[in-house]
Amino acid sequence: MKYYCDRQSNTGFYNSSVKDVERCFSKLNQTALAGFKQLNKKQPVEEKSFTFPAGRLDVWVIRGTALEKAATARIRFRTQNPVTGKDTRFDVLQIKTYPANPKIPILLFNLEYRAAREGGFYGFLDVAPVAAGTADLAFMQGELIRVVSKYAVNYASLRKRVAGIYKMAHGEKPLNAGIGMRLELGAQQADCVQDAASAWLNAYLKIVAEKAEVPYAQKHKDLMYAVRSRIKEFYLRKDLSFKVIQELGVPADVMGRVHFAPVMKC
Repeated sequence: MKYYCDRQSNTGFYNSSVKDVERCFSKLNQTALAGFKQLNKKQPVEEKSFTFPAGRLDVWVIRGTALEKAATARIRFRTQNPVTGKDTRFDVLQIKTYPANPKIPILLFNLEYRAAREGGFYGFLDVAPVAAGTADLAFMQGELIRVVSKYAVNYASLRKRVAGIYKMAHGEKPLNAGIGMRLELGAQQADCVQDAASAWLNAYLKIVAEKAEVPYAQKHKDLMYAVRSRIKEFYLRKDLSFKVIQELGVPADVMGRVHFAPVMKC
């Protein structure tokens, strides 16, 4: 379950072209789906495509016993950036998992390339820990640091910016662990972005493979369902990108194919 993206030159893909981004995002998506199929005993992939006035959304979902639901999405559209106000082309890869075992964290993976006058990367890598052990979280973080330390980026700063992004209200504990990083990096850091995303995904697949059969208590399962419900609430009430995509014509239930849990209990 190793991902790589061939370099076209010694400069990576500085000022990345559409084809460069497309190739590397597609490779990551393929790696995620291949890993999910292997973990879920070769279960079939549900594929759906949706078009909307500003662009296109493609969704892949795999269901099974290790990963109750694992989904990826490619979203490609052009619109006014809600933050900068500039006409911007967005290319997005999102990955979300809902493991059957609460000892496995929920993968939170959002990788974006935005091109206006200049291009750059955005998004984040993290997990919602649920009942995951500290050793597993430390392993994922260690794999990320190992890769990022090869580049001229400030991991501590990027990690700080991911802390609390899945937080519903002031004073409430965030749903995310805050061990990953923001992917707010320029096009010249494309190699770092793709290597960090690859390391994060591969580390996660390893944990799922190792912990799928680990015993857990009823309290852990109850926590899992509570976290699933809160994540759905977060998307419907707080997440800006979720709101923007709905305003562009994509219904919440369509995005829910990627981001909502398959089973939630009160």
